[in-house]
Amino acid sequence: MDPLTHAMVGLGVGALSGQPLSPYNPIYCAAVMGAVTPDLDVITMLKGELFLIKHHRGASHSLGGLILLSATIAGIIYLDFGLYPWPYFFWAFGGALSHGVLDFFNSYGTQIWWPFCKKRRSGNLLMFFDPIFILFFLPIFFAAQDPLKTAIIAFSGIILYLFLRWSMRRQAERLLIKEYGAKMEKESRLAVLPALKGFVHYDFLIERPREVMIGTLNFLERKVSNCRYMDKIASSPLIFKALQTAPGRLFCQFTSYYFITQWEEKGKYFVKLADLRFKRQTDDFLYKLTLIFDEQHLLEEAYFSHQNNLTPIDLT
Repeated sequence: MDPLTHAMVGLGVGALSGQPLSPYNPIYCAAVMGAVTPDLDVITMLKGELFLIKHHRGASHSLGGLILLSATIAGIIYLDFGLYPWPYFFWAFGGALSHGVLDFFNSYGTQIWWPFCKKRRSGNLLMFFDPIFILFFLPIFFAAQDPLKTAIIAFSGIILYLFLRWSMRRQAERLLIKEYGAKMEKESRLAVLPALKGFVHYDFLIERPREVMIGTLNFLERKVSNCRYMDKIASSPLIFKALQTAPGRLFCQFTSYYFITQWEEKGKYFVKLADLRFKRQTDDFLYKLTLIFDEQHLLEEAYFSHQNNLTPIDLT
């Protein structure tokens, strides 16, 4: 989610204290700081797109990372305000936990169990930016002197909204199974994810043994559009090797939904992995990885692509 949404939810966490809203109140400082500081890991973009992909929503979004950040914030409150830190640790952790939960519920996911498991987990319910959250918590500013009741209503509304999004996704899954279920084999996999844009739009993929179908479902109109069928190629020793390389392993940790292509050109062997979660309107994908091997199938070059911006990967 975006920083403004995280800050507003953190404000709501602080409002649960029932104390008047104030930028000088250490409870609000702790809760809002807890809600926004996990995204400080975006500083890793200074070392390139791939480094950001590797670390964003990793350690700082894990359960252990949220606890550590909350303890740090409580220490800052102690140094700044001279107050006993334990109560503010819990308010900071409430804000940090809200951050982790919101980010879990969109398709990018988080490494919640880092460092024990680096696989990203995601709830696939929310878009990256959802103004509904801001609208729920905005009334807290108009009840600044006694915000508790308003905060409780806001969080209750958020719970109902998440249930609505879950119900919509479940209904979308049933619609797709009704439409394409006859073509789905036992080994098939269906994934329904919120589209990058559009509250009622869902991107989906149906992976069958020999092909992958992707498209977009308009939930209200019950219509499927932008369908695309991609033939899967048989696994090969080169593909197996590509998946065992450091860039290949990283990409597979980044996404569970990827499509592999392989080809030969001018004595070089190419393997490309495309992340199927984020489909652009041009029928291209936001995230891709290209590996280039020589005639002995030794990895020579690797490139990570985000929105068609190629970033060479250092293989040394």
